[in-house]
Amino acid sequence: MRKIRHSLTLLFILLIASGSIEAQQRLTLDEAIMEALENNYSLKITRNDLRISENNVTLAPFLPTVTGTGRQQQTDNTVSASSADPSDNRTNLYSAGASLNWRIFDGLGMFTTYSKQQQLLDMSNQRVRIEVENLITRVCTEYYNIIVQQNYLESSVTSLALSRSRYENAEEKYLLGVISGLELQQAKIDLNADSSEILSQYETVNNAYIRFTKLLNAGLQMTFDIRDTIILAPEMNIDSLRSRTVRFNNQLILARQGEIVSQQDLDLVRSLRYPTINFSTGYNYNRLQYPWEANSYNQTNGFNWGFNMTWNIFTGFETKRKISNARLELESTKLAYQDIENEILGDLELLYNAYINGITVTNFETESAEVARTSLDIAMERYRLGSLSGLEFREYQNNYLDAINRKLTALYRAKVSEIGLRLLAGELTE
Repeated sequence: MRKIRHSLTLLFILLIASGSIEAQQRLTLDEAIMEALENNYSLKITRNDLRISENNVTLAPFLPTVTGTGRQQQTDNTVSASSADPSDNRTNLYSAGASLNWRIFDGLGMFTTYSKQQQLLDMSNQRVRIEVENLITRVCTEYYNIIVQQNYLESSVTSLALSRSRYENAEEKYLLGVISGLELQQAKIDLNADSSEILSQYETVNNAYIRFTKLLNAGLQMTFDIRDTIILAPEMNIDSLRSRTVRFNNQLILARQGEIVSQQDLDLVRSLRYPTINFSTGYNYNRLQYPWEANSYNQTNGFNWGFNMTWNIFTGFETKRKISNARLELESTKLAYQDIENEILGDLELLYNAYINGITVTNFETESAEVARTSLDIAMERYRLGSLSGLEFREYQNNYLDAINRKLTALYRAKVSEIGLRLLAGELTE
């Protein structure tokens, strides 16, 4: 009965660890990225900001404004005089008109305003790209983390099966009087520890799926399964990465666009030094009726047009102050670009070192994991033959799990560094 109970427990753990999501739909990395790009709320907000910027790019600075007016007013007065009885005087006033105003020169400010709106639109597009590449980075990182955790879970399942075999072997030897009860108890303790580790690792995998589901905004229940391998890309060249980063890094592109906007702000302030010339035209209609005389009224109507010019000759040095501040803002944006470039290139060097080291460590740990697995198989056979104690076998078992964990950790870090390098080089949104 004890063996049956232990077998059922092992079967239950194995089902939880390896078979609970087999019936779910397989999800590839490309499918995950597409779903995240479609459903992510933050990205939707950024795209709405882009649409606002698109709406702001108009020809309004170059076009005239047309205004229509209309008015009706009635006045009712009682007139009293000593030589006559009081009388009521009522007048009606009707007026209507339309006017057109067109600014034809403002120191080229209208052209600068239009160019600035186009540049702000480009910046909004760039922010969308940044949001997209950040989202892709998060999706890739979580995707590969799930693969790592599942691989470690599978290794733990293998170790659990060996612990189970060891315990059954120890139980048979104990019943035959070959080993003491102490060694059987130790085998039981190790079996229980491996069973707990399986459940803990399953929780880790499940939590990774939950975080990934939240990232995809795919609902609260997992409807997919990830079964994939982590493959490192061919080694990248640092000189090529530096060149691409300076040219195509989206943060640097956004900073350069900010410089252009600051220059346009300076041009707008400088346009205040020039006169503005407007053309206006219109049509007015006015009619005033006097009811105390038959058919008496006064009516005027007709067109008008002309030009007017305004020039701020002296503004208390306000224009000079604004120009000075705009120049300082432009200088600040240039310094900010240099700061961002220095920061990004520094991050590139750090990531590249981690990437190269990760590749080297991955190669070492992959070889170590293969050797550890072979040693574990040999140790298990020696244990069954009685030439190896349970504690010695346990050491081989722990060495195997440690080697697998180191291999998976090194592989994951190398892949994350690779993704980070592609992010800095502007390759994720190509």
